[in-house]
Amino acid sequence: MLDNSVTIKAPSVEQAVKIGLSKLNISEDQAVVTVINEGKKGLFGFGKQDAIVEISAKTKISLNDLAEETKEVEEVAVVAVESQTVAEPVVPSQEVSPLTEETVLVEEAEEVVESEEKTEGSVSLEAVARYLEDVIKAFGAEAKVSVEASSREVHFNIETDKSGLIIGKHGKIIDALQSLAQVMVHRGHHRRVAVLLNVGDYRDRRAGILESIADRTARQVLKTKQAVILDPLPAFERKQIHSHLSQIEHVKTHSEGVEPNRYLVVEYEN
Repeated sequence: MLDNSVTIKAPSVEQAVKIGLSKLNISEDQAVVTVINEGKKGLFGFGKQDAIVEISAKTKISLNDLAEETKEVEEVAVVAVESQTVAEPVVPSQEVSPLTEETVLVEEAEEVVESEEKTEGSVSLEAVARYLEDVIKAFGAEAKVSVEASSREVHFNIETDKSGLIIGKHGKIIDALQSLAQVMVHRGHHRRVAVLLNVGDYRDRRAGILESIADRTARQVLKTKQAVILDPLPAFERKQIHSHLSQIEHVKTHSEGVEPNRYLVVEYEN
């Protein structure tokens, strides 16, 4: 659970932030603001959505200032990986083609996994959990990561008093850490499993928000019989909305675009 935090719903992000700061009795520079949903103005009153914002009180300004940077996870994760001892060090003379930060993050993660691999190509899930703890610690938060695994799913649960920092603006940090964990788990297992990273009840609250968005969108599509395009979402969140809407008659969904800007299109179906 988040300590000293509130979740506010209002017509705009600015209004939600103002209300949240007032409730917590803190100033904006003393808060970590996570925008869960920016809301939509709609057209002629249709499709209007309120903004939803989560506000947490800072404990250390320097840590939360770091969370506002859009590339903090990638930079810190690379630093954390480079500080580890790997089985096969990179040959200094080897030339490397220009890579995006995301590609570097994935390749560094694979390097760590290779050093943790056991017999028959398996990788210790506990090793992945310890690695996530190191990454989180590298950008200023202490955390304990536990693992729950089944034949089809692996859940990494984070316990920390810096939940707002780990979730990040628009959930970018926790989603990036989940992608990293997924790469490491899949790298060491032949059979693909679903990987979910959670802190407190964030995923449950986020799932509720996604279902609410799905229901409002379905009502709009059924009323107007016009397609609605949703904002870009991670693949696992698109899957949640698709699964929810698949239970509603005369509504169908499909994805368009290229990651990380891939989005859902919700359409009317006779």
